[in-house]
Amino acid sequence: MTDNSTMPKVDLVAIVDTRTSLRADAEALSEAAETAIAAATEASPCDLRVTWLGLEGIWPDTRFSRTLRNYLMGNCGVSDSQLLRLKSPRNTRNDPARGDGAEAIDYLCRYFNWRDRANRAIFYMGDGALGGGDRGGPVDRQLCDRAIAAAKSAGVVVHTYFGVTDSLYPEEFQADYARLAEQTGGLSYIAPPDDGGFSAVLAAVIRGSLSTSYSLEMTRPLPCFELITPQSRLGTNRTSTVAIAATNCYTNVTFRDVTVYLSAVTVGDRYAIADRTPVPNLPGEIPAIVWEPNTPIHFGDLPPFDPDASPSPAATTREIQVETRGHVTGEFWLNIDYTYAAEFDYEGQVNCPVRTDSN
Repeated sequence: MTDNSTMPKVDLVAIVDTRTSLRADAEALSEAAETAIAAATEASPCDLRVTWLGLEGIWPDTRFSRTLRNYLMGNCGVSDSQLLRLKSPRNTRNDPARGDGAEAIDYLCRYFNWRDRANRAIFYMGDGALGGGDRGGPVDRQLCDRAIAAAKSAGVVVHTYFGVTDSLYPEEFQADYARLAEQTGGLSYIAPPDDGGFSAVLAAVIRGSLSTSYSLEMTRPLPCFELITPQSRLGTNRTSTVAIAATNCYTNVTFRDVTVYLSAVTVGDRYAIADRTPVPNLPGEIPAIVWEPNTPIHFGDLPPFDPDASPSPAATTREIQVETRGHVTGEFWLNIDYTYAAEFDYEGQVNCPVRTDSN
């Protein structure tokens, strides 16, 4: 009997867009699951938990028997108001979902009930734009950027499968699927699957989700951000110039490629991240608060703080234009999500005995 307590954990969420065009792919992956899981866990023993979800719909008689929304609300304590960016289903019988893949990945990274110290992975299957576009529709790369940022922040590897069904899907759709996987350390596939079919694909995804490295447990260094604004309140239908300042307070850490993603949220409890919800749109789905430039905002590298420098190094700032539209009442907060890489400089000393061989 295998002791799972000594094995590495892997939490894999397999989520499929429930457009009718993906029915055959969903069925094929579901049928291949048992064989693929057995092959992957035999080659790389692990404590594997796979969760199968449909994006705003389900596929009867397959493993995809529960929706993303239903799972997050029923198993993770998420309220419907926290899923506002996930569009509602279409009012058609044969196409129950809009294909909001980027938003689904974002919400999974934030709210899924990942096990402690488990390798986190998502396998997303779709055949439309990650931003919910339809055939021939526009590509919203910012939604893909936001999904990448959420995955990096949560330590989630994202694998993708682009199920091409006809020539009406632009190549830009496929490029975003590949970019999402590449930048989060995942695998990317395009229909039809190579030799071995979905059994080989799923087995590779499981193995690719299992890290063979060790994580260094330490307090995470964070850059400091400050909002600089001439006034504390923004009026109705006003445009104001504000600035975001990023500072490195560490003397032995360099922050590389600091990138910020902005959103406007309402806050019930200022200390509870889960209690933050997007500011509702105006009638007609018009955003109530917008800014320019739109995210992402790049700060570049922040060098270590030099306490002996005179004058002290200044913060790196970026100006943005905040516009309020319509009559927005109450208090809102500017929510800052960010990604970066950290480099450390350490000085150490060790004394080694010297052995002298003599004849």
